[in-house]
Amino acid sequence: MMLEVARKAVELAEKQGAKEAEAFVAESSVTTVRMASGRVVEVKRTRESGIGLRAAIGQRVGFASANELTREVVERAVSIARARPPDPNFPGFAPPARPKRVKGIYDKALASMPYERATSMAELMLESALGYDKRIAEASGALTAIVEYCAIANTNGLAVVDRATRIVGHLTAEARDSRRSEGAAWLGATGLKALRIEEIGRRAAELAVNSLKPLKTPPGSYDVILEPPAAADLFYHMLAYAVNGQEVHDRISYLSDRMGETVAAEELSICDWGNMPGGLCSRKVDDEGVPAQRTPLIERGRLVGFVYDLYYAAKAKGKSTGNGLRVSDLPARCHAVEPSPHATNLVISPGDFEREELIADTRRGLLLSRIWYTYPMAPQLGDFSTTSRCGFLVRDGEIAGAIEQVRIHENMPRLLKAISGIAEDQEQVMPWGASASVCSPSLRFSNVRVG
Repeated sequence: MMLEVARKAVELAEKQGAKEAEAFVAESSVTTVRMASGRVVEVKRTRESGIGLRAAIGQRVGFASANELTREVVERAVSIARARPPDPNFPGFAPPARPKRVKGIYDKALASMPYERATSMAELMLESALGYDKRIAEASGALTAIVEYCAIANTNGLAVVDRATRIVGHLTAEARDSRRSEGAAWLGATGLKALRIEEIGRRAAELAVNSLKPLKTPPGSYDVILEPPAAADLFYHMLAYAVNGQEVHDRISYLSDRMGETVAAEELSICDWGNMPGGLCSRKVDDEGVPAQRTPLIERGRLVGFVYDLYYAAKAKGKSTGNGLRVSDLPARCHAVEPSPHATNLVISPGDFEREELIADTRRGLLLSRIWYTYPMAPQLGDFSTTSRCGFLVRDGEIAGAIEQVRIHENMPRLLKAISGIAEDQEQVMPWGASASVCSPSLRFSNVRVG
């Protein structure tokens, strides 16, 4: 049905005078269970559907969207194309393709999950946290399930459908004795059976208890070990934009002129894997209909690639990497915006160390389980700041105790070269508010400026 709507929109656009046209039809549902003060306080489900239409007359391109296909939305897209100046960089729309099925990204049980199942899962997450230790006094968070479908058709004969599901749970637990401390945990999966719901509560509670009686950390230089959730937060906020073909073209990225150069420690290899089996942001095709793929970005420390949609790939005289996504404030594919390049699943290759070996090999350092408020301060330079959320002092190869929050002001290009160890404990994380997942192991950075 959705594909028929997309084809009909393309046909109507041609009748209105468009020489080329592309229709993107999307439908999604988002189920959210909110928890506060140790109980479920809200359960809601929102549905979104609509069509986005791009019409081209020569190199003049117009875009319009609506909640359903109407003659008016087609006329508007074509009228905008007629009024626009020519864009010499317009590459046309995607050619037909035969994308392969991606394993483990759609779960029927999750797609049809009733409210009661979502609520019981949230309650189990709370119970596992509150029952962990008598010092756990509060727990709050959310469980979010996303189901998305789309269909894409264009005048080149492309006609493709895609679908995906994912469910994510995050919880913050508060421990109290003479003082208070917090622990936060997050896990996600593309299917109900794969989500370790009780583990979320246990991890949050364990971190909260272990964070009681924190030590003050004097400002200075430390070796810093980022566990997977903290590393994922850093790389999402400070690398994803730097390998984005649009940011590279607009010279916002600190990697704009570095292709082929050594930009990181030799141990570091990273790719964007858009069709990774079981990937939280995997898909069969991007939102232009280009098949998703694995795109190497950094190989053994050397910069080898960026992520592109059709438009910015043409500007770079290259090919789309299948990263033309319609990203908005919604957590699912959005019909109301045009595609632009974005990361999907950033994958950092695991190393040979065990997490415990990284700690044992650290004389004066910090082990950060969670960080937050990570912001680029000078994107072109890679300068940023972040704050630890759950952290510990490492002294002579042993964890000496929890630490109070510390602020880190650093430079990402410098940190990429300061990697001194990569563990094998790879974990897939989707940072809060992110449009991409990051699959990361624990990483150690030398001589990080703290305070």
